[in-house]
Amino acid sequence: MWLDRELAWTVTLLLGVSGLACTTLAQLLAHRKLALRAQRTHRAPLPPITVLKPLKGLDEGLYENLASIARQDYPDFEIIFGLDDAADPALAVARQVRRDFPHVPIRIVVRRGRGALNPKIANLLNMVDHARHDCVLISDSNVWVDPDYLSATAAELEQPGVGLVSNVIVGRGEASFGALLENLQLCSFVIAGVCFGDALGHPIVVGKSMLLRRSQLERLGGLATMADVMAEDYVLGRRYHEAGLRVVLSAHAVYTHNRAWDLSRFVARHVRWAQLRRWGGLPTFIAELLMYPVPWLLIALSVALSAGSHPDEALARDAHASAQLALLCIACKALSDFVLVWHVRRQRPPSLALLLVALRDCLLIALWSVALVRRTIVWRGNRRRIGPGTSLLPLPAELATREARA
Repeated sequence: MWLDRELAWTVTLLLGVSGLACTTLAQLLAHRKLALRAQRTHRAPLPPITVLKPLKGLDEGLYENLASIARQDYPDFEIIFGLDDAADPALAVARQVRRDFPHVPIRIVVRRGRGALNPKIANLLNMVDHARHDCVLISDSNVWVDPDYLSATAAELEQPGVGLVSNVIVGRGEASFGALLENLQLCSFVIAGVCFGDALGHPIVVGKSMLLRRSQLERLGGLATMADVMAEDYVLGRRYHEAGLRVVLSAHAVYTHNRAWDLSRFVARHVRWAQLRRWGGLPTFIAELLMYPVPWLLIALSVALSAGSHPDEALARDAHASAQLALLCIACKALSDFVLVWHVRRQRPPSLALLLVALRDCLLIALWSVALVRRTIVWRGNRRRIGPGTSLLPLPAELATREARA
């Protein structure tokens, strides 16, 4: 029995230490990427850009998000707001932005989607036909940007061989427990994972900000080929990469203000994101277990502490040493996340963030487990079945009823 305990704390401690090494490396790469923010240079002339903003409902700070794109210090750009329902309350906000910025060419397209199972792609397909420029920026409605965002991102697209540019994402503005968890996740796990993939030459595109050339996209199949794919951003990134075009992760951050989230909203978001990663590639998804070292370290700590009273002094000593190492590693993980969030946001995060690292890692391991087996995905009121490559299928009527009741 004691040998079983020793094996248990040894294996889990090894997993935890290995995971800490992986996350530390990923975070160092994120620090290096963020250090480039002060080194951006803008080439002139920069191309005219059409900004596509698909809208659905009232996101937190929606007016400020839309107005931030209208305030761009950029010579030639237009904005297209797209909705699939004239009764959507976001329509009034879009019209207000158009009134407040009469000098910016802004159009609003209200039209039912074209049958795509991915509602965002259905909306974009309606909007892209109205674009006047070849350079198209797809920007989510919950994104806020600095005035030099277009200039910095367009300068990246103008580099030789670049086909698609995405941006690092920063969460801020939390005023609730769920929002703090969400912003910590965006500013640590998400940004570190994206930077890790970028450094390895495996681009991970997050679709909150994607700048590309429409003509190039059409040669690669166009947006219509993404109609029944949930993770269209990741699939587009892979398609550009496989075509020999560079996919660039810009150090210029875009911001999402998450303020009044409850815990259930955080859980729903990250079950969905985990499902996208699981059905996007199972081997990579399994490897994520090393990106959450705290649960392994907590198991090692509890097993080692239970063995600390063993009469064999040598075994008890080993158990105490293992427990101390596990505690040290947990503290290092909390501190490294805290420092990365500080660097990403350029302001000190709440002290509570140090204590939430362990809770968040344990919670996300649980959500990872759910995503491993669950095939129903829910996004903005839409329910779909998800399959390999994040392909989407309509939910059978009986299954939809059972899921709704659940």
